[in-house]
Amino acid sequence: MAILTIESIAAKDYLVWRFPKREITIGSQIIVNESEEALLFENGQLVHILKGGRHIIESGNIPGLDGVIRRSLGNNSPLKIDIWFVSKTSSTDYKWGVQLRVKDPVNQLIVPVGSYGSMLLRIEDPASLVIQVVGKGMLMKKQELRDFLAPNIERSLKDYIAERIKQGTLDIFNIDSALEEASSHVRKTLTNNFERFGLKLIDFFIQGIEVIGDNPEYIKIKEALSDAASLRIRAKAASESKGFYQQERALDAIDKAVEKEATVASKLISGGVGGIDLGTNNSDASDSGLKKKLIALKDLFEGGLISKSEYDKKRNDLLGNI
Repeated sequence: MAILTIESIAAKDYLVWRFPKREITIGSQIIVNESEEALLFENGQLVHILKGGRHIIESGNIPGLDGVIRRSLGNNSPLKIDIWFVSKTSSTDYKWGVQLRVKDPVNQLIVPVGSYGSMLLRIEDPASLVIQVVGKGMLMKKQELRDFLAPNIERSLKDYIAERIKQGTLDIFNIDSALEEASSHVRKTLTNNFERFGLKLIDFFIQGIEVIGDNPEYIKIKEALSDAASLRIRAKAASESKGFYQQERALDAIDKAVEKEATVASKLISGGVGGIDLGTNNSDASDSGLKKKLIALKDLFEGGLISKSEYDKKRNDLLGNI
């Protein structure tokens, strides 16, 4: 048989590819790219893993192959080995999407929920992936790996949603509000699961969770909840407006009192010109009225109806008219 040059020639989206020939002559060379590893199997048993570089098949050159070579020479036959090329490049091309059926125990509704996102993966242990996932196939592409992993994502996400609903911290009407927490929880769960298949989960993102379809009961309850929320907002606004109105009325009353005091003070300053009686009775009455206004102003401030700055300004205005 001719001496072969063996290297990966699969499409760029491949993850795992097996060289189609099993009979290899001594002296053939295996070329492994820097982003790959080549796995050598004999009768389903891993013999050796080749890193990036050029490797010649000859006695003493590749650890683990000496026994295979000796048997080949003794039988005067070519080596019978399977050669797998495995990509080890991290990729964000793993976009996923799953559908769940979620029950809301409060309203006794079962609705379909769709979720989608992406993850960053790298093949950490090529042998585990080839043995447990690829098996006897010729290759594995990214789409095939996504399809294999999807049930794990679905199960983990469904467990998370069910637990949160059971705790009362999540329901089908606010299910899209927990993306960050859900991403973190599912990432931790999947990390251990994926390691079993030789995969390292570098990052995991949930980009959307939402109820799908047009279940009439779901729409009816959602609209009712929306109306209730709108009523609560309007009630709060009305309550705050009432307090604001009371405060404005109090300030308006003080303004009028200040204007009145200013008028009285002006008349007092003009003396007898206007025929104003400057006797002690009028002065006592004015002092008594001023005290009442100051006390009323203080009550407004202590009752939280006016601010400190408003209190100081009105107090100075009243005192300035003496």
